[in-house]
Amino acid sequence: MSLIEQRIVTGLGAIALSWACAAGAHAQSLRPYLGGAIGSFSVDADEVDGRSAATGLLAGLTVSRLVDVEGEILFPASTFVRSTTAVSTSLAPPNAPLEEIKRLGVTSLYERERDVTANFSFVAIIHPPATGRVVPGLVAGVTLQRAKNLFRLTTVSIPPGVDPQHPGIISGEQRSTRTISAPTIGGQVSVRVTPHFYVVPDLRYDYGSIGDEINNTLRMSVRGIWRF
Repeated sequence: MSLIEQRIVTGLGAIALSWACAAGAHAQSLRPYLGGAIGSFSVDADEVDGRSAATGLLAGLTVSRLVDVEGEILFPASTFVRSTTAVSTSLAPPNAPLEEIKRLGVTSLYERERDVTANFSFVAIIHPPATGRVVPGLVAGVTLQRAKNLFRLTTVSIPPGVDPQHPGIISGEQRSTRTISAPTIGGQVSVRVTPHFYVVPDLRYDYGSIGDEINNTLRMSVRGIWRF
């Protein structure tokens, strides 16, 4: 996602949270809450995919009978990877026939890894008045994913008779760190266990594919929340 698109997503999230705060201006009191979460973190991206267990911490504020605002930090336990083996280049001369291009092809292993060090989520939760024991909610906001990326290219085989030091045979790795932003949409069900403690199954989808690059995340968790 480009820098401009990241700013747009972040701006939309800020607008949503500002609206939620404004909607709660008439509330009689602001009620904070704290909690923890455990669940799964699934990534569907151009570079990597997979699923990991994840744990997190959250804090929120009830700003009206209909709206909560919440911040969460989530920590996936595993690294997301994708590896493929393919012909990376051919040492055949220009205008060589297809058979020669294949014969002089260099086979390489492509390895991509993404370590999500932290996933920050800022959302508004819209729900009916909490008059019953079970209260559903709609979740909307923005997510910022801090990720360390690794790309490694390893030569697996070279054509017979080719010098292993040939400049066309390339191996090595590249490392980078980036922040991936995305709008978030989801839902949850809050179940009151005691007057202050709630168990909340939660499902959220981060759509990070606004541009040409795919970076989507599905997050499922069960939360334990203490409301003051």
